[in-house]
Amino acid sequence: MRPILPNKTEFVPHAPENEHEIFSGMRTYPDNVKVYHPHGTIDATSVFWHNKLHPNALNFAVYVDPKATERAILFQRVYTDIQKLAWKFDDDRMITRDYAPQHPFNQWLSTRGFHLVQTKLIATVDLIGLSLGNPVGPGTLKTFAEISRQDQLYQHILGQSMSQYAGKPAFNPAITISLPDWSALISHRQMSTAPFALIQDGHLAAFSFLYDLDDRSVKLGQMNGVNASALNRLLNQQLKWLQDHDQILAGEFEMANRLEMKIFQSLPFKDVNKYEAYMRLA
Repeated sequence: MRPILPNKTEFVPHAPENEHEIFSGMRTYPDNVKVYHPHGTIDATSVFWHNKLHPNALNFAVYVDPKATERAILFQRVYTDIQKLAWKFDDDRMITRDYAPQHPFNQWLSTRGFHLVQTKLIATVDLIGLSLGNPVGPGTLKTFAEISRQDQLYQHILGQSMSQYAGKPAFNPAITISLPDWSALISHRQMSTAPFALIQDGHLAAFSFLYDLDDRSVKLGQMNGVNASALNRLLNQQLKWLQDHDQILAGEFEMANRLEMKIFQSLPFKDVNKYEAYMRLA
């Protein structure tokens, strides 16, 4: 006979529109899920996790059934448990993220000292039939496979990309790790045959990561260039390559980042969703 209450690894509430952080968190960290059933049925669930690159933050997500009664009491109970976890693990900050508009629990967190620290736009664009410019200029394009065989240049790119990542986001800085470990992280699912770097006069002028998501989708990753024109040329060649391979481009664009927003505004992205992060010091 099925139990009256499903256990915590089975319980997945009906997903509200554009609210997936709780669901991915529950699938990834089932042992860190807690359910609340003060009246015999599940009214809320929470999940927490840590990121080894950002070890001082407690990441969490919470779902509260809109039909739950005594929500103010339930909100406080869930938040108290989250705060106790931060103290237990000696975390110095608590962070939650979700699509905007935020659901009632995350809105309520603003009354407990949480504030908006990051806003990203998450969007896709189908490159088929899209008219692309053709910026010209000196230099040679290299694929990731070609660059990774040039050890000195590849180590230089790894160092640049790790330094760039470590400074973002400022509200939750990353620790420094070894270059081999960083290489394993940043090269996972990187497309090896697409244009990756632009070399001008024997020097690295720009690089841009592209990650294979599925048969047709590619995600734009970290970008770096000595100047805007070099990076623009590389990105344009990447888009042309993806277009020739019938690919859909996905991207995350931080609204506070001028370069990322210029790229976002230059292409007709669709299905744009706003993704917000809120933080409070523990």
